[in-house]
Amino acid sequence: MFNFTRQERQVLLFLISIALIGAGASFLAKRYSKVKVMINNYQDIWKIDLNNSSQEALMSVSGIGPALSERIIEYRDNQSGFKEVEELKNIKGISGYKYEKIKEYFTLDKQ
Repeated sequence: MFNFTRQERQVLLFLISIALIGAGASFLAKRYSKVKVMINNYQDIWKIDLNNSSQEALMSVSGIGPALSERIIEYRDNQSGFKEVEELKNIKGISGYKYEKIKEYFTLDKQ
């Protein structure tokens, strides 16, 4: 079907080999890379810890003003801290819609 010269077959074999090696290296890099862990840790750096943040830090989140930040701190004090970020839904003024908009800005200290 294909009439390649010896040199053309060698070049074709070389190119196929390089493509397979590249695909294998890419697969291994994605499978065993620690980049995902680093990215997740980096994203948490800028999150606000619900159990240790000040009123000013809470108000830095869009949609949280002085009254709502006071309610968050009051809830935190009454409940001996947050166990889950989802507990924000228990606070007056944080609807399901608002919770979905702000939840990504908060974390809980893993101590």
